[in-house]
Amino acid sequence: MKNSVILTLLFAYLFSAGSVLAEKQPLNFLILTADDMNWDSVGCYGCPLEDVTPTIDKLATDGIRFEHAHVASTACYPSRSAISTGMRGHRSGGEGFFYLRHPDVPTVQQLLHDEGYRVGILGKVTHSTPYEDTPWDLALEMGRVTEDFAKESAAFIDDSVKQDKPFYLIVNSHDPHRPYFKIDKAGAGDPGEPSHVFQPDEIPIHPTVPDHPTVRYEQACYFTSVRRFDDVVEATLKVLEDRGLEENTMIILLSDHGMAVPSAKSNCYTQSTRTPFIVRWDGKVTSGRVDSEHIISTMDILPTILEAAGIENPGGMDGRSLMPLLRGEKQDNRDHIFTQYYMKIGKTNYQMRALQDKEFLYLFNPWYNGKPVYNTSSMGGSIFATMLQMGKNDPVWAERSEYLLTRAPEEFFDLRSDPHCLNNLIADPLHVERIADHRKRMGAHLFSSTDPMAEVFEVFQESQSVEKMIETYAAMWEKHGIPGRVASTPVNREKWETPDKAKAERKSSKKAKPIPPGGSDEERAAKRKANRAAKKAAEESAPNSDK
Repeated sequence: MKNSVILTLLFAYLFSAGSVLAEKQPLNFLILTADDMNWDSVGCYGCPLEDVTPTIDKLATDGIRFEHAHVASTACYPSRSAISTGMRGHRSGGEGFFYLRHPDVPTVQQLLHDEGYRVGILGKVTHSTPYEDTPWDLALEMGRVTEDFAKESAAFIDDSVKQDKPFYLIVNSHDPHRPYFKIDKAGAGDPGEPSHVFQPDEIPIHPTVPDHPTVRYEQACYFTSVRRFDDVVEATLKVLEDRGLEENTMIILLSDHGMAVPSAKSNCYTQSTRTPFIVRWDGKVTSGRVDSEHIISTMDILPTILEAAGIENPGGMDGRSLMPLLRGEKQDNRDHIFTQYYMKIGKTNYQMRALQDKEFLYLFNPWYNGKPVYNTSSMGGSIFATMLQMGKNDPVWAERSEYLLTRAPEEFFDLRSDPHCLNNLIADPLHVERIADHRKRMGAHLFSSTDPMAEVFEVFQESQSVEKMIETYAAMWEKHGIPGRVASTPVNREKWETPDKAKAERKSSKKAKPIPPGGSDEERAAKRKANRAAKKAAEESAPNSDK
């Protein structure tokens, strides 16, 4: 009897000690991102298309789904820079498609590396690398074959386990970014074919685009590509589950911004910045929860990771830790959000600043000059061209197309009745007081965040003069060293109105490019790759190497 009691106490002690040790194991992080995916393209976020994201829907039931999450900026690189830094682009120097302009900004990669983490990335490497010397342990560009993501994720995680190191792995699918999977090529043996192919007659038409056969085909390809992202999520999660690492890994899923259609990507409307945002952390986050109260930002990811990992936050971030919300607590000042857009990949600026809550959105467009100058990748594909063509006979689409190209200095939307931001109420007398309040809050935010657009905003509010706004806006480039150029020239509509003719002319005007001294692009890329491999081999063979 006495011996059995002793054994029982011994087993209890060992179990307790084991639990303590397990709790002290460093936490792993797995970030899963979609590229150009609308928040409402996901089943659990209300997408009416059946079975479009079964794995993501299951992930949401296993964790917490945030109903009101927004990205910081709506172009790929700036959005991902904000994830890495927890800061707005104009504060970190990550406004565009380049490394951070400001030195010594703390990043998730460096902070975790310094704490002994292995830091890896699959896909979108260039657009997710804040500095040239970012300490990636694995940085691998990817195609669109699901099995490749599973293979490389498994190899990185296995290496981390062998080295007895925690890991941070960000898996960046290229889907559903263009080019979409062509649904008419299904069954042709493409190794990147999604697990389900949707047809034009079954897909939902977004309220911001016309219901037209050309649009339906493109959107069917888009949703089929959304499904391929879901396939990548499924394959990556299986890698974790096969190794029993679910309980010691925080999983975060999101999109970098809205889909590439007019008034979504590269804008600051609700459908531009709103993103699916799901967190699964077995044993810590109660499964099946939906947070529809708090408005959160992707800038919150870095401070959340630091607190969850027990790593000191260096401060200076715009984001805040989500840990109180993950624990089921409430958090103050989560009833609104400020978002921004800076420039497109070619460095043409379309500076936008937005303030929104769950009911209203106020948007300031300092780039406005009264001319149809707006032209970003959101106007690519067939959709905007179809809108222009339909506008020849339909005044509704003619007006909408012209508005998208030109805009207004300010916009105000009632999201309760107009969630897709189609009816600008900035001149509506019923909203005078609300608009005045939003203007006041916007001005205070711009100055407090040292935004270069603060002075432009102030000049316009005091003068209500577009001419003075244009003049002040142009002066900001030299004053603040803003990268890129002001959009001032009206767009050439030929590529949309006569796309076949425009394409033929571009093709015929192309001349053979001389091979530069360093060789062709392919030769120079191969040389850089070989140099990197040689450098890595030298580092691994060097004395006192910690790798």
